[in-house]
Amino acid sequence: MPQERKVVTVLFADIVDSSGTTRSYDAEVLRAALARMFARTRDILVAHGATVEKFIGDAVMAVFGIPVAHEDDAERAVRAALALRADVSPNQKDGRPGFTLRIGINTGEVVTGDGEGAEFLVTGEPVIVAARLQQMAVPGEILAGPLTREITRGRVKYGPVRTIETKGMGPIEVAAAETLAGPGAATGHTATPFVGRDAEMRLLDDVHRRVASTGRPHLVTIYGDAGMGKTRVALEFLRRLDPVEPIARAACLPYGHAITYWPLQELIRGEAAITPTDGRDAARAKIETRVAGMEGLDELESRAIARELAALALADADTPQSELTSDARRRELALGMTRYLEARLGTTPGTIVLEDLHWAEEPFLVLLEELLDQLHAPLLLLCLARPDLLERRPSWGSGRTNAMAIALEPLDVPQTEKLVRALLAGGSDRPVDEIVARTEGNPLFVEEYVHMLVDQGSRAVVPPTLHGVIAARIDATTPGVKRLLHEASVIGRDFWLDALPTAPAGADVAEAERRGLISRRARRGPSGSPTFVFRHGLIRDVAYSSLSKAERTRVHDHYSRWLETAASERAQEYAEIVAYHAERAFALAHELDAAGGMDLGRRAFTLLSRSAAGASARGEFRAARELNDRALAVAAGGAVPPAELASARALDAIVKLRLDSDVAAVSELDHAIDAARSLGPSTELVRLLVWRASSVTILDDIPGSERQFEEAIAVARETGDREILAYAVWASSEPLGLTGRLEEQAKLLDHALAEVRAVAAPYEVACLGEICVNAAARGDHVRAREVAEEAIAAARASGRRMDRWKAAYALAVSLLASNDPGSLAAAEEALVLAREIGGPGALAEAAHAASSARQASGDLEGARTVLEETFAQLDPARMTIQRDAITRLETRRAEVALARGDIETARISATTAVRIAPKPHVETRAEALLALASVAAV
Repeated sequence: MPQERKVVTVLFADIVDSSGTTRSYDAEVLRAALARMFARTRDILVAHGATVEKFIGDAVMAVFGIPVAHEDDAERAVRAALALRADVSPNQKDGRPGFTLRIGINTGEVVTGDGEGAEFLVTGEPVIVAARLQQMAVPGEILAGPLTREITRGRVKYGPVRTIETKGMGPIEVAAAETLAGPGAATGHTATPFVGRDAEMRLLDDVHRRVASTGRPHLVTIYGDAGMGKTRVALEFLRRLDPVEPIARAACLPYGHAITYWPLQELIRGEAAITPTDGRDAARAKIETRVAGMEGLDELESRAIARELAALALADADTPQSELTSDARRRELALGMTRYLEARLGTTPGTIVLEDLHWAEEPFLVLLEELLDQLHAPLLLLCLARPDLLERRPSWGSGRTNAMAIALEPLDVPQTEKLVRALLAGGSDRPVDEIVARTEGNPLFVEEYVHMLVDQGSRAVVPPTLHGVIAARIDATTPGVKRLLHEASVIGRDFWLDALPTAPAGADVAEAERRGLISRRARRGPSGSPTFVFRHGLIRDVAYSSLSKAERTRVHDHYSRWLETAASERAQEYAEIVAYHAERAFALAHELDAAGGMDLGRRAFTLLSRSAAGASARGEFRAARELNDRALAVAAGGAVPPAELASARALDAIVKLRLDSDVAAVSELDHAIDAARSLGPSTELVRLLVWRASSVTILDDIPGSERQFEEAIAVARETGDREILAYAVWASSEPLGLTGRLEEQAKLLDHALAEVRAVAAPYEVACLGEICVNAAARGDHVRAREVAEEAIAAARASGRRMDRWKAAYALAVSLLASNDPGSLAAAEEALVLAREIGGPGALAEAAHAASSARQASGDLEGARTVLEETFAQLDPARMTIQRDAITRLETRRAEVALARGDIETARISATTAVRIAPKPHVETRAEALLALASVAAV
């Protein structure tokens, strides 16, 4: 059995000497008594679907959910525990010892398989907790852990919840299982609205009218996957019927001994009001009384029918199956049921609902068909089944004029939204859209997700009540299909067969499609192969959760390498996905301390760093910071070359400076510079020095800034990289513009642009933008407009968001300088792009331009609004190195307030602007002083 992660339910049962007299028994007698009891215990557990792991002294451990998961594993465990408690007598009987059990049950995720010397080995905290619960239980008690109770709520009656202290596990909330809840018991949820099944209800109403008018039986089978609402449709239909009409419900069982005709046994017991405490004689008497009271039957017929019904209703595990399932006996039972139903119904229509018919055994299905052939009574036989029934019984219901099938499809989006909102009871802050997307129209999934959200506030995991349903579907497939689903789950909801480490057989792919687990899409993947998709996102989630971490490591690494090769021509498009899977492979290997973990770490670091640099170059600074943070986290757990680590730290410092613009970011920049200097000249050191020079400029130290720029240019020359040299030369023009040396700046920018174009460096748009602003400041409006148009064309060619912002801003500045009405559209575009980029400097400059353009168009309120929105988004107190931008915004606020007649606001803003304006910034300081003078003149 390969290693897997599974959600299982573990049961520990321990024998207690309740009679206190076992010491007086001969050892051989006691041994024989224990052997009989252990054998009976094993039989009961196995009959309920458990794998009995081991007997340890007087205790037994059983696991429900291996090797194959069932959707009701937790309920099976509780049912088995209740059956064990009922079977083991605490009293001495026939001179034999009396025993009592104490039982602990707990559900949770374990690792299974690959055990040394054990076919089914499970390890994990749930096993330990189950053993602790068994030890804490009093004789005769069944203690269930929290998840077991959660999954079985509504189907098991529990005593009061209490908290117990367990050694090594801390406090655990437990409750004692008392009995099974009756059919139709509430689930513990708020009543779920009935949504979206109007067409199905009309069909059922039509069939019921036909049954009543013709006096003939009719078969209706409702098909639907788990959670699609088959039972709810049936209950809503029953609720509409006349109260005088006979109604009965029963369900087929997936496990147990002598369950072939279990649904009919349940129907007969219900009809005769037989209770679990009735002995065989009492039960037989109740059946005879029930039949004897029917009209139209003579005494001989009554006795014959009662005899057949009693033989069926009282059959148990000790009844030889051949006595019930032989062809001759089955026909006798069918005839007995036919005669009973005809007498019971007469001319009054009745309905029998049989749930979970997909678990029915073949003799029972044949009996039902014989019943429909023979019966002359108005009976609607409403069967509920999953599509699995048709896989082994394709002919079910076919060829009959009195049969119909109804397939329940998922709710559509509006219906699902309606259901979600009704369950949330108007909670407008709840993520309705998210639940609709995750549940994809399955009513049960909706209900369980809402329940988990409301009760626990959890949104990311698969609700435990659904995990078992989906895991059972996956475990019911062949090993090949299961491997296909597991490996594909690592890729995501969409996947490609050639991307899997193990090439799946065509039969396995067809089987997975036929079972509704995956489907084929028309579009092609990175390598040109067809795309497949998990039919439901939760199937993918459960399949992934079942993979061991070692297997996840292997598949994540394989897919990352495959995608890197397959998408070579579209490398940038898939770069972050390749990096993500490499990162996951390393993280899992590191957690497991697996061989090869360091190599995986180095690869993940390289890919993440590369993606971060790409995001930064595109102006996606938030994404760049997130990617670079992940790269540095990988570096903390893996061996990364010092030069590569210094490069990542350099990018980290620069991006933080762009996004935060505070003194702390400058301090990190200094640390990164020291680290980069220790490794010698590099492009990273040049970038760091340029950004440090810019921050010094804004902090009023113009000579210090110029020294930093000179060092950056010198280091760039040492690297021999003309591209980075062009960058340093272009950036060094900044202090010239801020100090009013515009002609000198213009010459330097023209030289820098020539260098940038000579080596096709990615700074053309940035350089053109600075030339445009410089020309506008010098009053050369024609030159400003020409350069702005060049910048727009270059930005369109590069496609980078940062270039598009710089070009739009440059165009807005050039148009504002010439009082062109087109400035408004350009400024608004620049503002949108600045908000996407996220840098406070870019946002402040774009907001200044947008406010000026709105005021120029006569929209004073709009001019004020954009400023207030920007101040609310920024944190001026922290933006130490953006004082120039904040000063200009305050000045703009004063100008707008003065134009609106708000003199007090104008005075406060102008005063603030003069106070914080960097002294060497000639134009910025002059604008602030002019605004204050204008206020004073009013």
